[in-house]
Amino acid sequence: MIVAAQLAQDLRTVVTRRVGGKRRVVVLASDLALVRAIEANGCTVLADPASLDEVAAFRPEVVVVFDGFVLRDGQEALRRLASASGEAELVFSFANAASASALLAGLLGLPPAPAFSEPEVRRWLASAGFVVASRDAVVTAPVATGLSADTEAALRQLFEQLNPDAAIDRLLLVARRGVEATKPDRSPGLVSVIVSGGADVAALEGTLSSLANQHRRPLELVVVAALPAERLDEVVSRARVRSGISVITKADAPTDPAARTNAGLALAQGQYVAFAEEGTLFSPMHLTSLVRLLEDGTVAWALTSSATSARGAARPARFDLGAWLRDGLVHRAEWLIDTSRLASFPLTFAEGERDADALLFARLGLLFPPAWRPDAPTVELSTPPSFAVDALLAKLRGRPLRGLTTLDALVQPPPVPALAAQVQERLAAVDPRVAEAFARTRNVLGRVQDAWEKARVAADAERKP
Repeated sequence: MIVAAQLAQDLRTVVTRRVGGKRRVVVLASDLALVRAIEANGCTVLADPASLDEVAAFRPEVVVVFDGFVLRDGQEALRRLASASGEAELVFSFANAASASALLAGLLGLPPAPAFSEPEVRRWLASAGFVVASRDAVVTAPVATGLSADTEAALRQLFEQLNPDAAIDRLLLVARRGVEATKPDRSPGLVSVIVSGGADVAALEGTLSSLANQHRRPLELVVVAALPAERLDEVVSRARVRSGISVITKADAPTDPAARTNAGLALAQGQYVAFAEEGTLFSPMHLTSLVRLLEDGTVAWALTSSATSARGAARPARFDLGAWLRDGLVHRAEWLIDTSRLASFPLTFAEGERDADALLFARLGLLFPPAWRPDAPTVELSTPPSFAVDALLAKLRGRPLRGLTTLDALVQPPPVPALAAQVQERLAAVDPRVAEAFARTRNVLGRVQDAWEKARVAADAERKP
């Protein structure tokens, strides 16, 4: 029933650090070195007991268990252990099924070692009445696979971009008795807009007003602002009464826009996620048009145009990550992301980084080519994005990003730029003020197009029985 486990020295170190203080400890393994290390911490140890009845009679305060114990019965094995161990803490170490080492072994046809996914283990623990109190990661030296070292490093980096936990070979969870509140699942079809606000109340009110006029329903506004709670409630009061709109607020937020946006992401419940900074304005069809782009295809995110860019240049006719980064076309207000298509990709902004938008834009663009259609602008930015590509590359040089692309995308010639793009580029070379005026005119035309689309939607609605 009890499967012995031989642990690496670093894993023994993690376990013994977590177990101490003259407690009664059960170790469900015959690892003598581990037992001696725990005893050296002042604990009384029952090692490799013959049955769970012996565990119950020992009345442990801590139980150390490994993957072998749950290999056959999984969740049921943990439930039986919970019944026998009373109120004892559980220290559970297991091989990570999402590790790059395990993935490489599977791809190369090597015999798979028993491993479990962390979400699966957490569900088992919750079912047995435990709450995870802490988490440790163990990284072991890679074993030779027969691949080129450069190729293996590139594959590992690619896996880690999709899921940072791919760098972890083993996990150690400390669980205690209790019930953990579960976060609600994301609501299919719901669009959540993370609105980040500082101290400019008028700018925040303008952004919320433009979002309240969106045609897309249902809509969730997650407003995270550096304002007192009472003042923030006043600012969002008009949006709260609009049909089909729900509002979540977080007051007294950090001054860093990336930190505010991350706090909003943790609260958002929508399948689709969009972003706004105070002062950003959106045309009424902004969200509707982006959702349609995603619904019509299989990509994970979609992009729209804004009336401004870092250098006043028009958007390239097709998405080219390098060209967009060079032109500074990376503002998060122009994105809509389908979280159901990202799997374990970490959707977070680098806090405290001036180039937070560009960093996430590059990470997303390398792994998830976006939907892009060069229509009229649907966003007005209060300030255009500004960053240096050289600085961005320097930040990524230590752990270079790996991309997914096709040979067709690499060899096809660039498309002929749209006439409007050519005109704006030449005007910018002559006089930037004239180029800005031209961009504003294009924006007005976009608003006319939005108004026409709104009238068409209303007419279609009237014709329906």
